[in-house]
Amino acid sequence: MKTLKSLAASALLTGAAALAVVGCKSDTHEQGSSITSTSSAGVKPYPLTKCIVSGEALESGKAYTFVRNGQEIKLCCKDCLADFDKDPAKFMAKLNEPK
Repeated sequence: MKTLKSLAASALLTGAAALAVVGCKSDTHEQGSSITSTSSAGVKPYPLTKCIVSGEALESGKAYTFVRNGQEIKLCCKDCLADFDKDPAKFMAKLNEPK
């Protein structure tokens, strides 16, 4: 029984050490209903106050946020991501349109 406890403790410590060394390889972190990776250097902030797909106002804390080609993108909800992915160039062009 003592050997089993020692083996289990050793396995737990090894796993924790491996996680500490490797860490999270993703640069996106889920926060509530949004995913952000804007803390990365060189990411251009999202310049609009509305969803780039639906045109709806972005609610603070509820926007779905991600980075595409170094540009932060905000959508009113995760459902708009499917439409964005169908023609990303069309929506990315909206970022350069005069306001």
